[in-house]
Amino acid sequence: FYGKLLKAMLSNKFISFLILIVSILAFAGSLGVAKKIGFEFVPTLDEGNIKIKFELPEGYNLSQSAKLYNKVEKIVSSHKEVKHILTTIGSQGLTDKSPNLGSIDVALVNADKRNISTNKMANIFIRELSDIPNVKFKVLVTSSTAGGDRSAIDFYLQGSDLKTLENLSKSIISQGREVKGLINFDSNARAGKPEITLIPKREILAKTGISVYELAITLRASIEGLVASQYKKNGNEYDIKISLSDNSTDSVDKIKNISIPSRMGLFTLSQLADIKYTYGSTKIIHRNKIKSIEFTGDVANGYSQGDIINKLRAMQKKMTLPVGYNFTWGGMSKMMEDNNKAMGKAFLIAILLTYMLLAAILESFTKPILILITLPLAMIGVFWSLYLFGQTYNMISMMAIIMLIGIVVNAAILLLDYTMTLRKEGKSTKDALIEACPTKLRPIVMSTTAIILGMLPLALGIGSAGAEMRKSLGIVSIGGLIISTLLTLFVIPAFYYLTTKKNLKITKNV
Repeated sequence: FYGKLLKAMLSNKFISFLILIVSILAFAGSLGVAKKIGFEFVPTLDEGNIKIKFELPEGYNLSQSAKLYNKVEKIVSSHKEVKHILTTIGSQGLTDKSPNLGSIDVALVNADKRNISTNKMANIFIRELSDIPNVKFKVLVTSSTAGGDRSAIDFYLQGSDLKTLENLSKSIISQGREVKGLINFDSNARAGKPEITLIPKREILAKTGISVYELAITLRASIEGLVASQYKKNGNEYDIKISLSDNSTDSVDKIKNISIPSRMGLFTLSQLADIKYTYGSTKIIHRNKIKSIEFTGDVANGYSQGDIINKLRAMQKKMTLPVGYNFTWGGMSKMMEDNNKAMGKAFLIAILLTYMLLAAILESFTKPILILITLPLAMIGVFWSLYLFGQTYNMISMMAIIMLIGIVVNAAILLLDYTMTLRKEGKSTKDALIEACPTKLRPIVMSTTAIILGMLPLALGIGSAGAEMRKSLGIVSIGGLIISTLLTLFVIPAFYYLTTKKNLKITKNV
């Protein structure tokens, strides 16, 4: 049957040309599908781990945070899919510590014992926790392959002045929350804790002969205390710290009346400094020695990490920042960008090495180009398979595409190698193709079928551990092989027939 189709295709060059046009149109159409496929760094495994972070308004204490946790625990533990809960109150990590903060690590039962995915479970928690007022929740699906509990979106606003950064961050937060598909979008900028700030009156200090250092030391000695001596007992030394009593420094008015001695007599603290209520920064981040505010977010179901990053980049370009202020990307977003560049270089190097190897084997610089035509044909299958099965461009699927470069050329090599052998025996291009292609059909089908069957368990996600990681590898390989093999059987003969002379001149040495 294949032989009859091949004869009909090679009956005249118009049909062969039409086959090439159809294949080009098919590839062009697949590019439209390729644009609909999202980007991400690595697939998220369904490991059943969810982290819930909560933040009460500034000023709440540990007991109030514990009461909130009791409400959250009742909501979370009411689901049969929850295996156990681990809670930390007063902290959200190594650097984020405050009585109004807390985090809850939720572990679900194994995937084979529940009918709902971890992502869907996280969405249920978001919906149910949103009814609790006066608290900010962030629900994250954590994975051992996707940076643990690191957010999928991570970028920084950098500049020299912290107040300017905080003002700009408010605009960025309001615009970012309008981006569809971006959830849990927030920054590390927080309202500072109330504190008392002293601003020295330098002109009065100069007249009294008191330095700012002496003023600071006296204040420290009065409130915190200074070590005056050591007490020794049984070979141990204990510091003796002298300070004012707590009753003498428990209000602003009492602090204002702290006595400051000088050569000109005693002065009160309020005479030498302005005392104001201010708010201090809870955390200041430096990135590459530059003050920065970090913005983080996650990707909602149905959206891809790459699409959200592109939307945020477009938002950043529209913003007019002061001179010396700029955006930089980090975390999972930067890792994905670096991975895409590295995979692009690896793809080009793989094509170059394949071409050089074919050129050396075939002893020609033009014949390998015919064989490499199978690569665009394979990409048709890659794009459609990723789109139809809901996969994304990620590190695993890109590795599968690079792997395909060395596999899909095999069919074209078998067809063209035997065709050129027959032409050297004196047969015309058409007759050589009609005989060579059906002859090599069986080994092509057998080798392709063997690879597809070997990849089938990966594509079906068989196995309990890391199925999501292996799935894209199998889907890309099978989709690319099926389409490239089917099209190679017709496109390669048609292209060879149109670009090759009918007969091959044979020269004999006498």
